Amino acid sequence: MSKVIEILMNEHKEIVKFVENLKLMCLDFINHNKIDIEEFRKSVHFIKTYADERHHQKEEQILFKSMVEHLGVRAENIIKYGMLIEHDLARYHVNGLNEAVNKYKKEPSDENKLEILTHALSYCDLLLRHAYKEDNVVYPFGEKNLPKEELERLDILAEEYEQKYKQ
Repeated sequence: MSKVIEILMNEHKEIVKFVENLKLMCLDFINHNKIDIEEFRKSVHFIKTYADERHHQKEEQILFKSMVEHLGVRAENIIKYGMLIEHDLARYHVNGLNEAVNKYKKEPSDENKLEILTHALSYCDLLLRHAYKEDNVVYPFGEKNLPKEELERLDILAEEYEQKYKQ
C-alpha cells in the first residue's frame, strides 16, 4: 500500500473513533438531557482541524488532484461530484453544529437541542459512509490506476504535509 493511502486510511480510523464518541454525546443529550457545551465545542474544533484541515485538505490537494489530472473522466466524476460534494456537506453540518451549540448555550430550548442533534448526527452518518467509500472504492481505484512514479511522488507530498502537524 502506498504511504499516502496508508496515512489517509489511518486518519479515517481516528475520525471513525471520534464519530462514535460524538454519537455517544448525542445519546446522552437525548436520554439524559445532558450536554457538555465545551465537549461539543472541542468536537467542532477536532472536525475543523483534524478531519477537515488535516485530512480532507490532504485528500483534495494531493490525492484527489492527482487522480483528476491523471485518471480522466471517471476519476473526475468520482472526485468532483462525489467526494468534494460530501466534503462541502460535512463543512455545512460542522458550521451548523457550531451555530447550534452557541444558540443552545444562550437559550437551551428544545428547538436548539434539535439543531445540535440534527447537525451532529447528520455529520456522523455522512462521515461513516464517506470514509467507507473512500477506503473501499476511491483509494483502491487511485492506487490501482495511478502510475507508480505518481504514487511515489504523492507519498513524498503526504509526508511533507504531515510534517507541519508533527511540530
